Amino acid sequence: MQVTHRGDRFVIIDDFLDEAMLTEMRTLMARATFSEVQSVIHPETDGRAFRSRGTYLKGDALGQEDSAGRPKAYEKILRAVAAEPGIFGTRGDGWDQAGFTFWRYPAGSRLSWHNDAGGGRRGEFIVFLHDTWNASWGGELMVLNEEPAASADGTGSFIAQMEKQVRQSTGSPVAILPRPNRLVLVKAGTTHQINRVDSTAEAPRCTLTGFISKKTTETTGTEARETLLRLMGESARKAS
Repeated sequence: MQVTHRGDRFVIIDDFLDEAMLTEMRTLMARATFSEVQSVIHPETDGRAFRSRGTYLKGDALGQEDSAGRPKAYEKILRAVAAEPGIFGTRGDGWDQAGFTFWRYPAGSRLSWHNDAGGGRRGEFIVFLHDTWNASWGGELMVLNEEPAASADGTGSFIAQMEKQVRQSTGSPVAILPRPNRLVLVKAGTTHQINRVDSTAEAPRCTLTGFISKKTTETTGTEARETLLRLMGESARKAS
């Protein structure tokens, strides 16, 4: 396990899980039930992904080591999160909730530029679980390593603002290859996207992904936008 790249808003750790943990996660993913979901950003062009039911840990459960029935990989992920207060804040004061969900992105799918601010989120983690991944298969996690775009009024204009931020950035987004057994930690509010998985990909892009958050009762403008985006996605799915 080693930190191979560190930015202001993200960290990459390779060879993250040991062989037993990695095998356990792949077995759990293979046994999971997945539901097809549409993108809430651009459902007409992003394509569809597949999501499992999530597991959520809160409060004292986050600090329980060797908890019966809990995958060891969860504990290792939480330790990695706790080791990065610059991204997530400190456990308890900064965050007190964590979610774990399996995702599959098949050939032809992507997720357009967005951020994951709101809802008390402090950041997210991604562990790539596919057995192998060719560099030509796409599916890179693109991260804009700079402060989030200023919020704009209205859902459509907020999405456009993120696109504009990427276009006008003085730097270039970082392309993070979905290398197997790679962990990526990303600060909340970071503008990012999942590049389209190429049609030549012989297997889906598979991850264990989750948000690290702080319980809150506030309803922010970002949350309102996210709720509207989700409703738009549900309406589009019902209409199709």
